[in-house]
Amino acid sequence: MENIIVSFNVIAPVFFLMVLGYLLVNYTSLADRKLTKQANAIVFKIFLPCMLFYNVYQSDIGAEIHSRIKLCIWAAGGLLILFVLLCLIVPKVVKQENQQGVVIQGIFRSNYVIFGVAVVQNMYGVKSTTTAAILSAILVPMYNFLAVVALSIFGEKRETDWKKIILDIVKNPLIISSVLGIIFSLLGIRLPTAVDTTVQDLAKLSTPIAFMILGGDLDFSKVRGNLKVASVVLTIKLVILPLIMIPMIVMMGYRDADLLSGLLAYQTPVAVSSYIMAQQAGADGQLAGQLVVFSSVLSIFTLFVTILILRTIGLLGI
Repeated sequence: MENIIVSFNVIAPVFFLMVLGYLLVNYTSLADRKLTKQANAIVFKIFLPCMLFYNVYQSDIGAEIHSRIKLCIWAAGGLLILFVLLCLIVPKVVKQENQQGVVIQGIFRSNYVIFGVAVVQNMYGVKSTTTAAILSAILVPMYNFLAVVALSIFGEKRETDWKKIILDIVKNPLIISSVLGIIFSLLGIRLPTAVDTTVQDLAKLSTPIAFMILGGDLDFSKVRGNLKVASVVLTIKLVILPLIMIPMIVMMGYRDADLLSGLLAYQTPVAVSSYIMAQQAGADGQLAGQLVVFSSVLSIFTLFVTILILRTIGLLGI
């Protein structure tokens, strides 16, 4: 019973915030999709960068990276291997060409910055989110770059401005903040108390607002059709991949917050931006939207079950 309560307390706040966001946008006059779009930009450019920066900045990053180097290499290498396998297998299985790129990014691309850090923080506290923040700095640019590659190869619009893509990745606020956090931590640079407190306060806003926006952005009108394809994609993403990845992380010797951080790289929902990118690439935007909606809802339950099982067998302690 204790494990059930702990698992519920980790996941329930995420669910409640998403429901609150959905209700505010769809059933009140307090918020609408225009507001969520504007708020999303603020979260992406200010709150989330502050969170990633502060989580890395307040840690001994040199020791953290050294003790987790295997996990970092595994996360990056595993993502690349998964991507290559998907590019080889999906076109042979999915016959509708404009769905191939969507399926590929739907399986490998996760909303890790929001879900990864938040779930670890809910279970282990802010000081244990360093691993998730480090993995974010590695995985976010890889997610973005590989998604463009997939949609360029398998989308209808085959022309891609790679210079702009690379520039956008370099200018990504999440990447910049993570790198700055690493630099400040390695060099021992300390922020003035007033600035430190301000950054910390902004960081605290990131999780609740991000999940409310995610809930407000859920559009269930996009869930019609393609249920067979969507169900296969989400089964692979939310069930099969974690079953493969968890033993690997455990065999490397990682437990608790590190195990959870690594696991969440493969069991968090499809990134919301994947829907927009699919539309821009001339791919199946409807399927992309379905994957975002379904994965955001279903991941609440799959994460709960996963955490409960790992707690029960002693791999996730508190």
